[in-house]
Amino acid sequence: MIRINLLPGPKGHKAKPQYDVRAQALLGIGLFCITLAGCWWYSASLDEEITLRQSEKVDKEKQVVQLKEQVKQVSDFEGRKKVLEDKNRIIDELEKSRVGPVKVLDHVSQSLDPLKVWLVRVAVTGNDIDLEGRAATNDDVVEFVNNLRRTDYFSNITLQESRAAVESQLNVYQFKMGFRLKG
Repeated sequence: MIRINLLPGPKGHKAKPQYDVRAQALLGIGLFCITLAGCWWYSASLDEEITLRQSEKVDKEKQVVQLKEQVKQVSDFEGRKKVLEDKNRIIDELEKSRVGPVKVLDHVSQSLDPLKVWLVRVAVTGNDIDLEGRAATNDDVVEFVNNLRRTDYFSNITLQESRAAVESQLNVYQFKMGFRLKG
């Protein structure tokens, strides 16, 4: 008879371990679910970041629009300020030029007061004043020059010309003089 030894022995092959297919399938399905959950979580975090960045972008665009409006307002303000400064400068110049001739005529007319002198032309150029006039006598011309010298408003008073003439059958003295405003 034939003997069969079913027990492993020194010359027998080791038995191969048997793996459970169900455990491997569950492990595979578990890894797949974990991977799927990780991908879903990463996608959700990316979507949240995209939403956050888009809201930041909208906020920044609103800020840019506001800043552009402020820049426009500032430039408009600077333009209006420049126009007003120009107008104020022109007004100041007009005030100075208005006061100058008025004061010149006021002081000149005060110097004419008791005399028989009348003016034909008064030209004010900056601080220089040229004056032409007529007088009944040469003494009136001299007294007029002396009266101008007594004022503290004029300097460098010079009588440039004084000559006798006849106007409307009257003997008169024509004179020209120049002087400067003080200051």
